[in-house]
Amino acid sequence: MVKEAQTESRDSQAKDPIVRLLPFIGRYWKRALLCLILIFLADGARLYFIWLTQPLLKPLIRESQLALPSDPLISFVQGLFDRLLPDASRRATALFAVCGVGAFLAIGRAGLTFAHTFLSNSIAQKVILDLRYRLYSHLQRMSAGFFDRQTSSRLLSRVISDVAALQGLIAIGIEDIVSTPYLAVGSLVMMILISPPLTLIALVMLPLVGYLLVRMGMALRRASHQTQVATGELVSLLRESLGSIRLVKALGAEKLALAEFDRRNRQVYRHSLRGIRARTLLTPATELIATMGVLAGVLFGGLLVVNGHLLAEELVPFMISFYTLATSIRKLSHIQAVREQVAGATERIFEILDTPPEITDAPDAVSLPSVKGSVVFEKVRFQYETGEEVLKGVSFRIEPSQKVALVGSSGVGKTTIALLLARLYEPNEGRILIDDHDIRKIRLESLRKAVGLVFQDAFLIEGTVRDNLLLGCPEATVEEMEEAAKIARAHEFIVRLPNGYDTWVGEGGSLLSVGQRQRIALARALLRKPAILILDEVTSHLDAESEAAIQAALEEAMKGRTVLIIAHRLSTVRNADKILVLDDGVIVEEGTHEELLSQDSRYARLYRLQAVR
Repeated sequence: MVKEAQTESRDSQAKDPIVRLLPFIGRYWKRALLCLILIFLADGARLYFIWLTQPLLKPLIRESQLALPSDPLISFVQGLFDRLLPDASRRATALFAVCGVGAFLAIGRAGLTFAHTFLSNSIAQKVILDLRYRLYSHLQRMSAGFFDRQTSSRLLSRVISDVAALQGLIAIGIEDIVSTPYLAVGSLVMMILISPPLTLIALVMLPLVGYLLVRMGMALRRASHQTQVATGELVSLLRESLGSIRLVKALGAEKLALAEFDRRNRQVYRHSLRGIRARTLLTPATELIATMGVLAGVLFGGLLVVNGHLLAEELVPFMISFYTLATSIRKLSHIQAVREQVAGATERIFEILDTPPEITDAPDAVSLPSVKGSVVFEKVRFQYETGEEVLKGVSFRIEPSQKVALVGSSGVGKTTIALLLARLYEPNEGRILIDDHDIRKIRLESLRKAVGLVFQDAFLIEGTVRDNLLLGCPEATVEEMEEAAKIARAHEFIVRLPNGYDTWVGEGGSLLSVGQRQRIALARALLRKPAILILDEVTSHLDAESEAAIQAALEEAMKGRTVLIIAHRLSTVRNADKILVLDDGVIVEEGTHEELLSQDSRYARLYRLQAVR
């Protein structure tokens, strides 16, 4: 199944970038259809205007030749001018008629062009809006393991930089993608109608243009992909270095950080320069070939006129048509250049979208109507993708409303158990049950509502205190929010802040103390009213005063709930109903604080060692 998914993903990525965007454009098919109609009308008017040069030139070159009788529109307008200007000559009225029709076409085409250009660009912006939302929404459904493999900086680059690069392709507009081939074909048909032999001579350069487009396109795609990758690495470095600027300064590592930035910045420059070289070479080379074709057409067309094989008034529209064809080919080369340039960004975006979420609701998943709070681990084994097996058959049971502490040395898998219970990861073997329901058969929304997590590092979003409290429960009332804050012993200090609950907390909560951030995080978890509360080292970074405040808040928060306390500091778990000691991936001891101290246990040795310290 995995190989099939990978094959399907590669097949999807092999598609043309425009083809991959078609489903996003298809959502607006009515607008797109209207846009296409406007494009055909506008460019049809342009081609017809070129065709009008023949009846425009004929009365000027030869007095006996007036407007083409086969053109009903010009004949109708000329009849009007004959009645309005009875004293004017037929040559004059013919000239007035052709110019009048031309002016009408020019005004109409200007209006049509504005309409379809605005419409196509509005569709393009809608597609960018939807694509960025789709990408971010897909990332929200990915498991924690996915984010272990992808740095946040690289993902940020996909959502912002790569999607922004796609704007270059969509900015070409639906009108160019459709209009350019339409004008090219229309001009070619007109040239053939005027003079097939001259058309054959003029088009002798086209195979060379096609070869140039293919070769330059391949070079552009390679350079674009390398540029996007290098840009992502640069963004990653910036995020890391600016996020740890205090550490960089404390270590005096500014020169080292600057040297690494310069190295990656120059990588972006080199790859970008390769793309610019290929792109800038493509346009003048195409123009040169097209110009040589125009000159060949002028030379041989002039000879045909001199020898009487072509009318002079036919040569001008032929050359205008050929120039339009050459311009269209040049624009096609620009479209090809931009398409190849963003192909790498497209692949990187759809690489994410083609990756299925690892943790999803099972087809028969159910919602828990009410949660009593029993938790069972049955022979659970787990291994991170890059590391040794962390859990090697962990089994334990927590009864409803029981307070259980999980202790052990650093790195033995305590936090992993919490993450597995919240189903942020899937166990490799074994089962995890809540109220005798396998959590893989519980809807994720129901599971996450039943399980509240408070981590060691209380992360706050950049916003107000209110924003942070309502993050997981936006529908909560003011009363419910304040009640949760009171239970977490946070309400007292919040109301003393400059703007109370509307006080700005800064990036990551930097304007608050560690203890204040921890209590807000606890209140945020309690606001969801979880039946099972997991407290992961919530007091490890606190001073004695802050720890006392948090402990008082925890005592209130744990009432009536099943609580799993993960602790390294053993003095904080003495009142737990049961203590589980984890070592080398298995539960090695189980009992109350007094029971474990009365034995020659690992817990007793750890406790005495910490007491001495």
